[in-house]
Amino acid sequence: MHGAGFVSIVANSALWLGWRVRMKKVSPLASAIASLVFALGGTVSALGATMEYPHFLLDAYNPDGGCWSGMGVRGWWDWPVPVVPEKWLVGPPPKEYTGVTLPTDHWVELKFRGRIVDGSGDDIRLIELGQCGEQALVFLTDGIGQEYLLGRAKALSPGEHAPTNIDFNISGISLPFIPCAIRLVATTMGGGSPGFDIANVRARIDGGCGETACNPHPIDGEENVPPDAILTWSPGYFADKHIIYFGTSLSDVDEDAAPVGDPPQPQDANSFDPCDLELGKTYVWRIDEVDLSGTHDPVTGDVWSFTVADCLVVDNFESYDAIDNPISDAWAVHDGSVFISNDPAHGCTQSMRFHYAFDYERLYYSETTRAFSPPQDWASSDLKVLELFFYGLAGNVGDGQMYVTLSDGDANAVVPYDGDANDERVQEWQPWRIMLDSLAGLNLANMVSISIGMRSTPDDPSSSGSGTVYFDDIRLCISRCFQNDRPAADFSGNCAVGYEDLDEMAYSWLDRAHNVYPIAAPNAPLAWYKFDEDCNDSSGNDYHGELFGEPNYAEGVYGQAIRFDGNNTCVKVIGAADLFAKISTAVTIAFWQNGADSPHHTDTLCCSNYTYGVDNPAIAINLGCWRQPGKYRWDCGYPWSFGNRLGGDHRYKSEWSGRWNHWAFTKDADTGIMQVFLNGALYDSRTDANSPISGITLFEIGSGWYGAYDGLIDDFRIYDYALAHPEVAYIATNGTGIFDQPLMSPADLYTDDLINFKDFAILADGWLDQRLWP
Repeated sequence: MHGAGFVSIVANSALWLGWRVRMKKVSPLASAIASLVFALGGTVSALGATMEYPHFLLDAYNPDGGCWSGMGVRGWWDWPVPVVPEKWLVGPPPKEYTGVTLPTDHWVELKFRGRIVDGSGDDIRLIELGQCGEQALVFLTDGIGQEYLLGRAKALSPGEHAPTNIDFNISGISLPFIPCAIRLVATTMGGGSPGFDIANVRARIDGGCGETACNPHPIDGEENVPPDAILTWSPGYFADKHIIYFGTSLSDVDEDAAPVGDPPQPQDANSFDPCDLELGKTYVWRIDEVDLSGTHDPVTGDVWSFTVADCLVVDNFESYDAIDNPISDAWAVHDGSVFISNDPAHGCTQSMRFHYAFDYERLYYSETTRAFSPPQDWASSDLKVLELFFYGLAGNVGDGQMYVTLSDGDANAVVPYDGDANDERVQEWQPWRIMLDSLAGLNLANMVSISIGMRSTPDDPSSSGSGTVYFDDIRLCISRCFQNDRPAADFSGNCAVGYEDLDEMAYSWLDRAHNVYPIAAPNAPLAWYKFDEDCNDSSGNDYHGELFGEPNYAEGVYGQAIRFDGNNTCVKVIGAADLFAKISTAVTIAFWQNGADSPHHTDTLCCSNYTYGVDNPAIAINLGCWRQPGKYRWDCGYPWSFGNRLGGDHRYKSEWSGRWNHWAFTKDADTGIMQVFLNGALYDSRTDANSPISGITLFEIGSGWYGAYDGLIDDFRIYDYALAHPEVAYIATNGTGIFDQPLMSPADLYTDDLINFKDFAILADGWLDQRLWP
């Protein structure tokens, strides 16, 4: 890389970082409101605040990888049936008895039209169906990562088919963010579904804005937006007209940008049709508010963004049912049959089951055809591929020729499947991708039908057979990023080498696998659990542990380790009140940890006293919460507050899962310093955390405030002071000062366990390389 090229990369990196900040900037008014929320204990009531249903589904996490199930529209007995959470939980429910089942570790996060505020009476109401004692954690969130655990929602338990009303009052809650969403995380099973069966959620909403426009739709950061989306927003409180800025780069919406020309600006309507959004592209937009009275200058709005979906749906088979819209009405069949199937399904809940038979001698074949009315336009220059997924059965007989036929009304194109004939007997979803530029002679702007069929292999006159193949998610796609096509230096997974990848290398610059730390032997711990086939205290102070549930033991870092299964197993410390009576202003908790690579993401490593809705814990350590790579949380101090939390997002999943890592969490209330150490090095820190450590009478390892832990723990220690860095390094390295483990960062391109200019040279050689398919 020439010097000028290096300077260019570094200079543009600064611009890119500025872009990231501006894209997620918070307006001064929003900051002021957040501060006011915090100062007033979370109470920002507004005239006209009403109980409303959610406006948008932010997240619906299903760790099983299958489809969602719940209660259907026919009655309380209509369960379990496939459901789409967005249809059931956004806006008023279809019926009072419809619902979505959340088994353990499943969650949904629902965003509301405005901020959630305190008012007279309860402010949040959930309705759970079934009354079998199911439970879920309920969080207030800002929709972009910050959350507050309100408590646990628990259904009644007489075993009846009846709803449970579960209410929360947010009066007196101090939040350093504007709450606008609710996340429900199921923690226990129950009922016939089984799981927490959420019928609907409502919250008290102040939908009004401040001086700036608010409540953008699509919401800020939304992905998979349809290309015909109409942009809408709520006006600022004095706005008479609106000025729209729209484009694909920051320069289109910054202070020097020109507004859109059509329609003329400013405009009356609080909506805008951008027309013909490009698939896969990210757009940015801004709304400035205008007061015609002249009392206020135009108020500059926030910069919002959204990304358009990279595929157009031809048919995903979700709209069909057995009564009102049978699939046989849409897909005509020649010598075969089609049905809707819920298992297997590739996308969400349904696929098409195609029964076929073929015989060459009798000229017998099976085919199903979907006609388009009106014809579909596939001629966009962005579209490259027709994609569909199929799933075979091992018992299918004969080696038939699977094919797709496309028609523009005047000409047909028959496309035989070009993979292995045995694929029709593989019981897993497989992609079939057809290049649109291979369809010579077709008018792609006037596609009238698509057919899927099975026939005899042309080169085998005696071939015959029969069987079943499932089809799902027929769609048209642009060029996309696939794992096998990625450049070596593409750490972000977007099939291009750019600033995000440079950021990753800069973050881990000069990191090495072999590290030598200065060390100092710490004082003796107050409690020390080696977990060598028992949970006794090895410190000599006899604060032994008591097993609950059925944790077992496995190979650890030193001897044995204890394994928790994420299902309410834990170790409770006997004499915890006496132990923590010796700790008031400073503490260190250190341990080796190896989380399981499982769907359980609500892991609490250890926790002190807590009663949901009444008492938050003075100590709660969490790793790997919510989304991979997850979050870390170190809460310490009583009473609980955000001012005594140190946390953030893991950069790599391997920091808590799939390998052994040494963690140390320290707090000194006198200095207000909280620190987190990972593998002997300082990982994170904060100041002004001065709340004392008090009121601890119970303490458990392997479970707690955010749910039960899933994985291994070894060499768990509790100290009555905040260890210094050399002391942490001492216990992390067993007194050697040498820590040698593989690097977590993918930026070691030269594979020498050191990230330096050798790796940068490889990245620079591939700079701006992009490898999309096709």
